Amino acid sequence: MAQAVGRGGHSAAGSAGPALSAAGWPARCLAHVVLCLVLGWPSGLWAALERVTVVRVLDGDTCVLADGRRLRLAGIDAPEMAHSGNPAQYYAVEATSLLARLTLGQPLGLALVGEGADRYGRTLGALIRPDGTSVAERMLGEGAAYIFWYRDLPRSLVERYLAIQRRAMAAGAGFWPRILALPAPAGAYVGNTASHRFHAPGCPDAGRIGPRNRVLLPTLGEAFGRGYTPARDCTPWPSDRDAGPGKGWNRKWP
Repeated sequence: MAQAVGRGGHSAAGSAGPALSAAGWPARCLAHVVLCLVLGWPSGLWAALERVTVVRVLDGDTCVLADGRRLRLAGIDAPEMAHSGNPAQYYAVEATSLLARLTLGQPLGLALVGEGADRYGRTLGALIRPDGTSVAERMLGEGAAYIFWYRDLPRSLVERYLAIQRRAMAAGAGFWPRILALPAPAGAYVGNTASHRFHAPGCPDAGRIGPRNRVLLPTLGEAFGRGYTPARDCTPWPSDRDAGPGKGWNRKWP
């Protein structure tokens, strides 16, 4: 007899097997299938998505749903808003504002990606608008976010996102003109082929990358064009000290 499956993918008996859909498929596989179908043939699959409402936008890649879940848009990263005494990064306010315009007060569908949650307990997925457009793709296309690779991200989605990012870079959308015009460092940026992160020259973490995974990236254009993401420490991304306190956008609902 099939066991009941609760939140987090664990059965009522306490086993740690994969979460199951109603049809008995592993939830991870189902999420991949649904997401790929939505992005490929959106018009016929709107009904298959979970309906969600965004009530608060925290930054350009994270928002809060009406049921209290924090949703991280899978596969993208956006400039950080001010927090912990640190100023906002360049274009953080613009990215947050764009995500708010794309999501607040609008009907949205949610497609989970990979395991459906990240290590911080946030829901991990894609938001789809009624016309079939992906919110993450809009963020990438308007130069308000960049690709954020991780091992569980479907390869087809990586390729799709990277193509959109390259077009945004070539078109000079959003933050790209300023970012790609930053002064070149004395040495090349150091990328990690295992994590797809890159470090500024001289960063201690760059020195810890083994020869097998180490790649030199002469310019920011090459680093971003190959799908690498700036590491959290030693990032070349400039701050925006006039960006404000970064408290996010709110909307109250009945």
